[in-house]
Amino acid sequence: MSATLISTSAAIANYAEASGPPLFKHVRTWWLLFALFLLADGGGLFITKGLHPSVSGELGQPASSLLIVTVVTWLTFLGLIATHIGPTLRMMLRQKAVLSFAVLAFLSAFWSQAPQATLRKATILFLYMLVAWFFATYYTPRDQMRLLFALGVIMGLASIAWVIFLPQYGLHGSGEWKGVFGQKNFLGSTMFYLFAGLPFCRISSGRRLLTLALQAILPLGLILLSQSRTSLIMVGVLIGVRFLGPLINRTRREAIPFVLYWVGIAIAAIPVTLRLILPLLGRDLTFTGRTLTWAYAFPLALKHLWLGYGYQGRIDASGNPAPINVAGIPIQTVDNGYLDILLQFGLLGLGLLLVLLTVCMRDFLRLLRRSSVPLIAYWYVGLILATFVGSVTENMFWNPYRIIPFMLVLGFAGLQNLSHENASP
Repeated sequence: MSATLISTSAAIANYAEASGPPLFKHVRTWWLLFALFLLADGGGLFITKGLHPSVSGELGQPASSLLIVTVVTWLTFLGLIATHIGPTLRMMLRQKAVLSFAVLAFLSAFWSQAPQATLRKATILFLYMLVAWFFATYYTPRDQMRLLFALGVIMGLASIAWVIFLPQYGLHGSGEWKGVFGQKNFLGSTMFYLFAGLPFCRISSGRRLLTLALQAILPLGLILLSQSRTSLIMVGVLIGVRFLGPLINRTRREAIPFVLYWVGIAIAAIPVTLRLILPLLGRDLTFTGRTLTWAYAFPLALKHLWLGYGYQGRIDASGNPAPINVAGIPIQTVDNGYLDILLQFGLLGLGLLLVLLTVCMRDFLRLLRRSSVPLIAYWYVGLILATFVGSVTENMFWNPYRIIPFMLVLGFAGLQNLSHENASP
């Protein structure tokens, strides 16, 4: 056990670049990492596996200990936030476009089919956001990246140990890795988000480049073993932001429309390129049957077009999440973030999502006015864009059981922080 702890600490120091401030010598840091681990895990360690198999995955039942873990997690966060409550609240009020989703989630209890469940999950969503605002204001961007790297190492090594020593819990029924998470896609997306900062570390030498390449083996290996295709596509988006972002910034202003024109052409060509790329990823143009699910779910959304069914509000007669019957087969998730927003919040939610993306673009364009944009800004932009792309095939927006809401709010808050710093005299 001691040898494992030593190797884990060494790996954390390697990823976290501990030559900077003694971040990992503070007790607060380890309390934060502990709470973030429980938050990112989403209860995967405390789910009784395989009780209700379905075509969409394993629908496990939470153990009674999960309630205790949840309480401990949020009490830890609230204790940390209490010491930095002023800046956290100021950031919250500045992030009106993000806060509007939390407010809408609470208000949707008035028309939800399950108002108590909606209020409970809206509270969890708001707490996710609150933790992200605290994280964005208390830690510098560099320390944010270091902490997420450290958390990624801990969760990555824990997932490997889970597969080796408890394969009945660490492996999906068909062999995909899910580690300490309840589902294989959760492992893939969490590794993506926690290590998304790697491409945006400064490369000062060939040795540094080799070091970063070696560090990328752990997250990429786990994403491949999880067989999460969405996470692989999001990695591609991140790499695209890493190379295109600085290129646009260095391009003379009069040439930017030309660059954007070709970017637009590339986006328009996506339907054609998908025919070539998807077979390489083991998928087809139906996205493994997802389009069939969307065809059945869309008419349900039209029945509550303006306000939706409420946040996490669709339930059946037994009070459980209402499945969508696709050709007689019950499906618990629509696997599309945009359709999921439409089901939960209606057209109002989609409109707020557009406002949120517009605010992000405004903050980024402010940064582009500078002679040089810090690499960390592209990291925030990459987190946001990758989430919007990944949401085409997964429910990523404001999911109350994953680390994605935390990372998405961190991206918006971090980008706004940099934008305001640039605007200040």
